[in-house]
Amino acid sequence: MPGKNYEARMPRVRSQPIRLKFVRSTIDPRSVLVDEELNLHGFDEVHAWAKRKINFVVIDANTGEDITHILLAQN
Repeated sequence: MPGKNYEARMPRVRSQPIRLKFVRSTIDPRSVLVDEELNLHGFDEVHAWAKRKINFVVIDANTGEDITHILLAQN
């Protein structure tokens, strides 16, 4: 489940940013964050990464736009 036990799933130090795709559901009003290995990540988890200065980028799957700053502005 996204967001649960994210301390144990903290990414290792990387030179390249972690790339997450923001995917909107066509059936449900929810959205998900998926990394390149198809792991789901919760919004709380990504906010924790930002606080810890972990390098990541969130890309809108529909537009290809970098929406990291928009996502982090939301609570």
